[in-house]
Amino acid sequence: MEEITAPGHDDEDEDEQRTYTRLLTAISDYRRRHHRAGPDILGPRPAGLDGEEWDHLTDAIDLYTHARVQHRLEQIRARTAAERAALLPPTSPLRQSPPDTHRPSHRSPTR
Repeated sequence: MEEITAPGHDDEDEDEQRTYTRLLTAISDYRRRHHRAGPDILGPRPAGLDGEEWDHLTDAIDLYTHARVQHRLEQIRARTAAERAALLPPTSPLRQSPPDTHRPSHRSPTR
């Protein structure tokens, strides 16, 4: 579960903290009920209704991880733009941020 990135402690959104806590609680509950241990967070996909719960938790982990990566990229882009603005003269054409060519996909994970 160490692979699931925790929100930072500086000025993080309380909703993100709650989401992280709920996700870890759901995973821990699943692991306890299914006697899972070791580095594989959920273990192999079980059959039947337990498989549906496994799918749901796997999708939640994927979505949470994707959101954390997107948030971190936004922070890096903002910091880069601020550093560029601080270092370059006001008339420099490089002072402008490059256009964002990344188009995030809004597809839900498939499993």
